[in-house]
Amino acid sequence: MLSQTVRKYIDEHAFCSEYLFADWESFLDILYAEGGRVCALLWWDHCRKAEQHMSVGSGGYTDPADPDYMYAETQSWENGLSVMNLTELKEHIHKVREAGLPYCGQFTGHELVPSFYLDGE
Repeated sequence: MLSQTVRKYIDEHAFCSEYLFADWESFLDILYAEGGRVCALLWWDHCRKAEQHMSVGSGGYTDPADPDYMYAETQSWENGLSVMNLTELKEHIHKVREAGLPYCGQFTGHELVPSFYLDGE
């Protein structure tokens, strides 16, 4: 069960039902401070809509801060993350964002962003 603080943050900052946030680190800070945990991630590619055809993602959500950009779903999923503490999870996310996703060379990741699936939900 999510705390009221976490629920309020989600209501105010998530722009879709996927727990996708422009500032994902702040979400994790609040979630873990309130005793929550992430069990899985789904990766999204933040890219220009005009460049989506070259993206590792397809379909998704318009960026509410800039309608020329979107968050394209990559179908790249990671399970079993509930064993990681906050520091380990953030380090893992940063490493994946730096390395990119292992797709064939014709597609590129522009700016990978995680969405979160939470323990107990």
